[in-house]
Amino acid sequence: MPTHIYDIAIIGAGASGLQLLYELTQVDPEQKILLLDSGDRSTKSWCFWEDKSSSCFPFLVEKSWHSMTYRTSSGKTLHSKITPLQYNYISSDRFFDYFFTEFIPANPNITLVKSWVKEIQEGGDLHSIVCEDNSSYYAKRVADSRPQKSEDPALIYQHFSGKFIEFEEPILDESSMTLMDFSLPVSTPEMAVFHYILPFSKTKALIETTVFTQLPYDKEAYESIWQNYVTTHYGSQKYKILSIEAGTIPMGGKTLIKNGRVFTIGAAGGNMKASTGYAFTRMHQDAIYRAQNRSIKGPKRFRFYDKMLLKIMQNEMNKIPEVMDRLFTRVQTPKILRFLDDKSSLLNDIGLLSQLDIPLFIKHLLR
Repeated sequence: MPTHIYDIAIIGAGASGLQLLYELTQVDPEQKILLLDSGDRSTKSWCFWEDKSSSCFPFLVEKSWHSMTYRTSSGKTLHSKITPLQYNYISSDRFFDYFFTEFIPANPNITLVKSWVKEIQEGGDLHSIVCEDNSSYYAKRVADSRPQKSEDPALIYQHFSGKFIEFEEPILDESSMTLMDFSLPVSTPEMAVFHYILPFSKTKALIETTVFTQLPYDKEAYESIWQNYVTTHYGSQKYKILSIEAGTIPMGGKTLIKNGRVFTIGAAGGNMKASTGYAFTRMHQDAIYRAQNRSIKGPKRFRFYDKMLLKIMQNEMNKIPEVMDRLFTRVQTPKILRFLDDKSSLLNDIGLLSQLDIPLFIKHLLR
């Protein structure tokens, strides 16, 4: 029998692993927790919308917006208040800094080990986690956030290439973020392209090129699209690049959802919205339920909606700007956000879906 046994081991110190760590200590600060951190992290932005009264780490939110902008493929600009919702931004730098310099050191029952996990050997009441250096750790429960690799040739990816920039002149409207801007005519049958803007002040913003495609990441092409967008919309305005972020999110990729005493969390546990890539609040809700030993059963119809949209992406990518244009020009933005967050009623779903291109969706349903 091992001499040291943890109540729970968390594999991975990313968004899902650290949120679960936090919620576990809120329920029982005395339980012994092992956190296995590979150290494989990249700079990223975590954004999400939620009700103002919600509590998804409000002390880490660096900027919130109560208005949202959508720009159609024809160039029409739509501004909307999204109250009672707000759109929040947390940087990975602030998130990780809080956990590794404040939270973990303040909780002596958390043991942090920096290592890659090679395998989990499941037992009856006790499980062994074997690391690449062949060291082993033992826990009564194991939360595994390691992503699953997918060989699906039809898998859709969300590639993003963004830059944090600072203009010399105060030209930005910092009161409204831009969720999608399809006005730059660069979408093709192989990829749907839009731009996403987070204005932090009148001079500073994140401007990001986002691409839905089955193709591999194309850094050079995305750099060119980003430059084209900035030149088109900001003309000869002078700016400097403060930092960059880039990455890829698999849309509806492979998951191996496991429950019980060894369970999956994060994207591996199905906590990423397949059609949008949003995951932060889903991971947080999952963490709360896991910590409280409560089961999570969401309505299955939302997974069906996701599959329908992904089918369109797989077969008619050039239709995506049109689908989004119809949605945002015909439906109030807060209703769209609740729908995308799987929190709308069936009646509201019917009303929203009725505004879309019904024959297009039926065609892909039959496929």
